[in-house]
Amino acid sequence: MSLVTIDHTTCRRDGMCSAVCPMGLFDRDGEGFPVFRYSADQRCIACGHCVAVCPHGAVLHTALPLEDAPLVDHNLTVSVPALTQLLKNRRSVREFREEPVPEALVRAAIDTARWAPTAVNRQALHWLVIQTPSETRRLAGLIIDYLRRISTVEPRYAPVVAQWEQGKDPVLRNAPHMIIIHAPDDWIWSSVDSTIALTQFELAAVANGIGTCWAGYFMRAANGHPALREALGIPGDHSVFGALMYGFPRYRYHRIPPRQAARIELR
Repeated sequence: MSLVTIDHTTCRRDGMCSAVCPMGLFDRDGEGFPVFRYSADQRCIACGHCVAVCPHGAVLHTALPLEDAPLVDHNLTVSVPALTQLLKNRRSVREFREEPVPEALVRAAIDTARWAPTAVNRQALHWLVIQTPSETRRLAGLIIDYLRRISTVEPRYAPVVAQWEQGKDPVLRNAPHMIIIHAPDDWIWSSVDSTIALTQFELAAVANGIGTCWAGYFMRAANGHPALREALGIPGDHSVFGALMYGFPRYRYHRIPPRQAARIELR
């Protein structure tokens, strides 16, 4: 049986499923109905474009059943001003309340982020959530150990270590939680896929009142410090490709500071 079949009783022969297939896996029969090409099963990336575009439910994909693909509610709209303000008002939060973020909110943000695009729909990302504040603090200490070691050759990290020794946390900012993405080393798009997914997570989190900040020092240490990798439990054939610290913001922001104008070249 073919991976994709067409219900001729509902198909309108409009060709939309064929037009949107990124792999070009559809032909047409003598009556104008789309036909999933013979032996195309192995080339299908299960992106779901064909299922999503058909308004009549005529595309039947074995791996993507219609009962698992809810209809889009086109009555739900996002106002452009609200979306624009959300994007402009997102801040890198470095001061957090001690109040923990409920697990349900984090799971909801991840559930939104897992729809982020990945190259050829590979979906090879793994999410690691550090829920326990004491564990986040322990990871911060491991990062400092790494920065202390490399500061002899990269002296710019020495002030960071000094702040830690003074009782401050310049690496994870006393954040109660962290979220980390790791992915296979042999997939050339792991870095890009991870960045897109974490960006989508970040926006979903901010929409629910969660503050986030990209954890640059963590990302610097994650793949170079064996003790940190061991603490994270990252598989040997994976690398960390992105991380955010997160928690409820201690302060609320009331203005949107200016940014540089976009450097645009139109051709």
